[in-house]
Amino acid sequence: MSLLLEAIVNYPYEGLTRELLSLGMSWAVMNTGTLEPDANELADSLEGALRSLGDRAKAHTSKMGRNDRSSFDKVLKTWFNRSAPETYGELFELVVTETVKLLRDGTIDPRTSLTAVRVDKNGTYLGIEYDGKASNVPGKKLNADHYAILPAIIKQPEYYERQSGFLVPTTGQKAQIRLDPLWFSFVALGFFTGFAGFVGGRYYLMTKPGIEGFWPYEVEDMVVQGLLPITEAGIHGRLSLSTEELYEMKLAMKLAEESRNVPGEVYPLTLHLISLEGQVYTELKTLQLDLSSLSRYLNSYMGRIRALSAGGVPLTVELKEGKATVHKYPLWALVDVAEKELKKGLNGDGEMLAYIFVKDLYRAINSGNKRLIQDSVFRLLRQGRALLDGNARASGELRKVLKAFMWKPHVEVFL
Repeated sequence: MSLLLEAIVNYPYEGLTRELLSLGMSWAVMNTGTLEPDANELADSLEGALRSLGDRAKAHTSKMGRNDRSSFDKVLKTWFNRSAPETYGELFELVVTETVKLLRDGTIDPRTSLTAVRVDKNGTYLGIEYDGKASNVPGKKLNADHYAILPAIIKQPEYYERQSGFLVPTTGQKAQIRLDPLWFSFVALGFFTGFAGFVGGRYYLMTKPGIEGFWPYEVEDMVVQGLLPITEAGIHGRLSLSTEELYEMKLAMKLAEESRNVPGEVYPLTLHLISLEGQVYTELKTLQLDLSSLSRYLNSYMGRIRALSAGGVPLTVELKEGKATVHKYPLWALVDVAEKELKKGLNGDGEMLAYIFVKDLYRAINSGNKRLIQDSVFRLLRQGRALLDGNARASGELRKVLKAFMWKPHVEVFL
């Protein structure tokens, strides 16, 4: 079995850590073109990956907790003679940068590191013992000080679920996972690759479980053409999850705006929503994402509007965002109103009309049944006309968006 595949197969657990390791290793496969990279190839690969992920490495992430900070301060001084930085993002960038140097000067041998996987009563040890001067295959008695612990933002979500009574482990206690610099670098690159935002104190991480099954020939489509555009849409839009329907709609809209055509094979992706609850990072939700149907529909919708606009029929609605005036496609605007409805709750007689419609439309599009899409639009037209023509109370913004949406040229585009 090839080196990188053997390493991920021998990792003893399922879950987030494994998914991040396989994402990180995917960069080595893409950048070297082999599953058996030598030290120099691996060094170039890690450096190139970090350069490609540079914006994410500089993105805002949370500060390390006291325990992590103390632990990493100790091990980073041992490994690199460096102090622990403030944030997790800075920690990951530092580890990859310094590991590249160790690979180049021959201090770490990839084969020795990636085939050294050991589990005993004291923990799981990935890789070699490195004391800052030389690396050694671990002996019978392991020195835990020569390994880094798995960071809390990755380790704890695998231990805890929100519903747990007192934040006790729900899947059985896993032994402490410790990593050498090379294994840690793969986790770090996997984190940056799957990073889809840190919004409202919550991390959004997207992974592709089983991505190693696409090594070596299709992995670039999965990562560069698939996962990166989707996570970038989340980052650029600063998208947060109120409901699954709205989050997926806004992701697909952002992809359409950026003219991104994501390979259908990249789906389903797993979205991990991670938050600091009390003193523990917990996985609030795990969702399976498939934007393929939404993206096809929204790309077509946007293309038709642009074609009409080029012919002199503008199909946008003018709205205020703070002090700025913006022009949005009617569906884009309706999704924004739906999100506001959710935050405010019921308002007047609108009865969350925008949210109900967007939710219906989401289901209709994903069903692939054109009749269901038509039915959902006709329901909106009936309810919207009743609201606009009657005495019902509704926000001026909702009325304005409904008028634009119900304009005959727009309805024809929509259907």
